[in-house]
Amino acid sequence: MDPKQSQNLNPEVNQRKPFSGMRVLVAITIGSVLGAAVAFFITVLIKNSPAEIPDQRTRLFVIMVIASGGLAGFSIESMRQLQEETTDEAYRRYNPHRGRR
Repeated sequence: MDPKQSQNLNPEVNQRKPFSGMRVLVAITIGSVLGAAVAFFITVLIKNSPAEIPDQRTRLFVIMVIASGGLAGFSIESMRQLQEETTDEAYRRYNPHRGRR
């Protein structure tokens, strides 16, 4: 079966807005940068505290926080794009507070 035909048979996907991997990569980068900033801040607090924590544990903590930020950016952007693509009405409920601050 032709891949184009199989895509046209799926009515639950909006073909006007394809999934953008580049936006996901940008979200991963932004999440990782924010994670690095948080990790740096916490590392400074740890270094200036009286607690003695080995450098290896601090490095692993920094890596974990940066990776968590990247994973958060990935998941948020992926779910946002998938939610925009779907034509299912369950994702299209009207919310009067959406977009307001």
